Amino acid sequence: MQELIFHVKGSAREPYELIFIKDGDSLTAICNCPAGSHGNACKHRLAIIEGKPKGIVSDNADRAPLVVEWLAGTDVEEALAELRAAEKNPEASKSAVATAKKKLARAMNS
Repeated sequence: MQELIFHVKGSAREPYELIFIKDGDSLTAICNCPAGSHGNACKHRLAIIEGKPKGIVSDNADRAPLVVEWLAGTDVEEALAELRAAEKNPEASKSAVATAKKKLARAMNS
């Protein structure tokens, strides 16, 4: 099992804490922001798994690409691909995008 912890700038005074845990072909991503705490797919986790570590304020931002590597072959990767496909489809309803976001959140929280 491998674990990475990042602190990211958010809307709160204190940075949010993101924890990524890679265990075999499972990737868990936990964020203590309001959205993440409620089990939603927050923008902080999405940014890092998509290789956009801009908001990281901890001194380990250079480790963020490792999370992108961990994504390969996981259910999180599959759920993220479904979300991006739903967002790009002009025919997709808002409910299809919302469903894909919920699936991604479940994948990151398992």
